[in-house]
Amino acid sequence: MNILSLYGYQFFIGTVITLSSWLIAGIASLVTGLLLGIIGSKHFSYCITYKFVKLYTFIAKGIPAYVQILIAYFVLPSVLGINLSAFFAASLALAFCSSGYVTEIIRAGINTVHIGQWEACLVLGYSFSASLRRIILPQAMKNILPALIGEFEQLLKSTSLLATIGVTELTRTGINVISRELDPLPVYFFIACVYLCLSGLLQIIMLISQRYQVYDKS
Repeated sequence: MNILSLYGYQFFIGTVITLSSWLIAGIASLVTGLLLGIIGSKHFSYCITYKFVKLYTFIAKGIPAYVQILIAYFVLPSVLGINLSAFFAASLALAFCSSGYVTEIIRAGINTVHIGQWEACLVLGYSFSASLRRIILPQAMKNILPALIGEFEQLLKSTSLLATIGVTELTRTGINVISRELDPLPVYFFIACVYLCLSGLLQIIMLISQRYQVYDKS
């Protein structure tokens, strides 16, 4: 493909930027979602934390990711009096948006564990954190993992929204190339193939993890 031979390096850099934003947003959303998912579960008996988690997920899920990116880039710096790069602002917005879904995934997974498991932990004298780490989360993972990987796959595709504020990730790189070469078909075909390959890797990871869980039970 002539386009690839001419602009291969630019596409490589764009892919690196895409993956960097995805990793930053993914790690941040996972950490936030894990914490909020735990304190928002029905076994965490504080009403105020449950209400806070419900409000957080309502806002994070209710506002479109594109609007959150615009707020993070154009509004947040002026309100807080700080400078945010387009890359960091967009990654922060995607992390916030994704964390709402991750929170719900983890909370639902924890809630599926039978109450008898919690009672057994109490009888054995486990603390709340020890119960989660040793008993509850390992059992909840079979329900959490498929939905979590699906959310991270959606997050990967959402990184294309960075192009709207000028971040030269994969999609923006393609737009720039098209404006020079006026040949959109090979460019968009290549971009689509890259996203499909990355999504395919996530699906492979999910299949391997599910197979590992089956072997671990046996």
